[in-house]
Formats: sequence, C-alpha cells, structure tokens
Amino acid sequence: MNYKNMATNILKECGGIDNVAVVNHCATRLRLTLNDETKISEENIKSISGVMGIVSRGKEIQIVIGTDVGNVYNEFVKLGNFKKGGKVNEDGKKNILGTIVDFISGTFVPVLPILVAAGLVSAVLNICVTFFGLATDTGTYVVLNTINNAGFFFLPVYVGYSAARKLGVNPMMGAFLAAILVHTNIDGVAGLDFLGIPITQATYNTSVIPIILGVLFMSLVDRIVDKYTPKEIKFFAKPLITILIVTPVTLIALGPLGVIIGNYVAEGLTFINTKLGWLSVGLIGALTPILVMTGMNQALFPLVFAAMAEYGYDAFVMPGMLASNVAIGAAALAVYFKSKNQDVKGLALSSGLTGVLGITEPSIFGVLLRFKKPFIGAMIGGGIGGLFAGIMQVKQYAVVSPGIAALPTFIPTDGSGVMTNFYLAAVTIAISVVCAFIATWILGFEDESK
Repeated sequence: MNYKNMATNILKECGGIDNVAVVNHCATRLRLTLNDETKISEENIKSISGVMGIVSRGKEIQIVIGTDVGNVYNEFVKLGNFKKGGKVNEDGKKNILGTIVDFISGTFVPVLPILVAAGLVSAVLNICVTFFGLATDTGTYVVLNTINNAGFFFLPVYVGYSAARKLGVNPMMGAFLAAILVHTNIDGVAGLDFLGIPITQATYNTSVIPIILGVLFMSLVDRIVDKYTPKEIKFFAKPLITILIVTPVTLIALGPLGVIIGNYVAEGLTFINTKLGWLSVGLIGALTPILVMTGMNQALFPLVFAAMAEYGYDAFVMPGMLASNVAIGAAALAVYFKSKNQDVKGLALSSGLTGVLGITEPSIFGVLLRFKKPFIGAMIGGGIGGLFAGIMQVKQYAVVSPGIAALPTFIPTDGSGVMTNFYLAAVTIAISVVCAFIATWILGFEDESK
C-alpha cells in the first residue's frame, strides 16, 4: 500500500489543506475535523484503495483504514501544517448529540493509549504475582505497580490536557488545572477554604467528570479574558487571570459537583448490573456493531472510566464489548470459510483475526456491512455471549479493547477469584464465537463472483 498516495488522495477529497483543521487517529480510523463539511466527497473517499468506510459526524469525519492507519496518518500530517487538536470554524447548526459525542470522542480517544498501556502492565503484573510468585515487596513489583497506578491516578491530568485541546484552549492550562486538583495539598484534604469560602473535601485522582467541568468553564473564561486583555500583556496576563478565576470556582463548586455526578453514575451502573445486568450486557453485546459503525461507542467511555474509578473494574460495557468484538471477528471468519472469492477470503481472514483480538472496524466496514447478513450474525453472537457475561457478572479490570488478547485483564487485581472470572471471560468468548459463526453460516450471504 502506498501510504503517501493514499494520504494525498484523502486530503484532496476532503477539500484540500485549507479545509482540514485538526488531524488525529485512533487504532483504525483517521479522524479529521473540517472547517466546511460540504467540501468533502464521501463517495470518492470510499473509492480510495485502502479505505474501508467513512463515518461522518458534522465537521468530524472518521475514515476507516484499519491497522495501517498510523502509517497513513504520518504521511497525512506531512502534507500541511495541521493541528493535532484545537478550535474549528463553527459555521451553521450542529446536532447537540453529535456535538456531545464529538467532544467525548475527541477528549477520551487520545487518552486511551495511556490506559491501554497501564492496563496491560496491570495484567502482566497480575499474572506474575498469581502464577509466578512475584513478591509484592520486590523492586520489580513496585516499578510495575507504579506504572499501572500512574496511568489511572493522574487520569485527570491526561483528560484535562485532551479536553482543553479539543475545546481550543491551551492544553497545558487544562493539565495545569488537573494537576492542582490532584496535588496532595488539595486532593482529599479537609478544612480548606478560599477567601473564607469553604472548599468541600473531595478526591480527584482517577476521576474525569470534575476536570471536564473545570475545563469547560476554563474555555469560557479563556475566551472572555482573551477578548479583553491587551495584546501587549496577553502572554503572561491571560494564563494568570484564567487560572486565578477557574481554580477557586472549580474547587468550590464544579469539582464537588463532578464528584457527585460521578457517584450517581457509579450507583446507576451498580443498579443496572445488579437488577438488569444480564439484559444490559446482552444489549451492549448485540448493539456494539451499530455503535462502532456510527462512532457512538466512544460515548460509553465515561461510563467505563467512572466504574473503574469507583470499583476498579467494569462489569457493564467492557464485558458486552468482549462478546461483541469476538463475535464480529467470528462472523468475518465465517465469511472466509464460506466465500469462494479469493480477494474476499483474504480480507475476511485478516480482518476476522484482528476482530477476535479486539480491533473490529476492518471486519465491520470491510466485510460485515459489505455482505449485510454477517452483520446480523455478529449481533446474534454478541447478544448471546453478552447475556452469558451479564448473568455471570464477568468483570474487566483494565481499559483495554476487549478480545482474546485482552483476556489477562479479566484477572482480578487483588488476586481473588482469579480462575473464576478469567474462565468465565474465556467461556464468554467461546459462546460468542460459536454462536456468531453458526448464525452467519446459516444466514449465508450473496458471495461476490471470482
């Protein structure tokens, strides 16, 4: 694949350099924020060799490329002086839901590599302690445990940086505000006040909602201060005034409010898992292909982070996605075994294998949507596997894309019930794969001519 030509063609069909404001990418998608979405040609983009599909949400388009997306991204950013985050020209009306999802996606997706790395280190550490007898008082354990803890303890700093960048504020200011919240003089300290106004005791490490509220307020203050500060002193006056206004408001009002909201979200998840766990996880398993197809799956990340911060595991979203991801891969593999077209077989095999490992976009856009009925087969398998995971209350202990490769993240971090939860996750995978494969095989599909 010629990544340079691919990037050049994508840029051309997106309206050229002047129309692309922000460039990012996730595991499989090139994410472009445009100044004018009317200048793009979606059909021409889809026809570019290597492009599997496109998801459009207002000014943001997500071009599905697969695991080669990093190479395309590297070539794309060479073509112009693009931002990797920031403010976009906002002309015209935007759908409120689309705006919210766009903000959530733009904020949390850049943070995921940190959480994935920390989660995988946690999984490795659990294996070393459980199966190889690594003592908890050794230097090796301390270093690995610190890597894991730092990924989640300083989560507000990463989210603050990313949210500020998404809102067009200096991202270092967002990180600065978050660092203030998690500082030992503030985090969890009782009896504080500011100018006589009491500051509610709150714990901010591992949280996300308080810093998001703070950065949203910061974006408003930033615009006002920028407008009225003389340019001669703006370099030092703007950040000074902004942080002096935003910090006390966040500590006194927005931060505690965010903690309360986070607690309610966690309690809501507990209620769902306790009363409707089997059904809710089953629905996640069945509907994830649709969520991924539309990009709405990103909107579930705050729920995962809230559960992780409160309990140290997620028993709602990630187990459902485990069932769905492997079912998607299995449906693609069923296409591989059933198709007579060598090109289709090659794509179905590669995308199917990456699907069962946890990366599903190549399967969804390259195979399932192309033949339609396998998409239904994947939903059936994911739904059945999700029902099992919900009934058995399967839990994932790290934010890693669920799949066979992520099985170690289903080992409890405290070592309790290690075999039970791990084996239940493995059974969830087996049920989802078998059901999706059989459903796809029975439903069949219209094979393409050789």
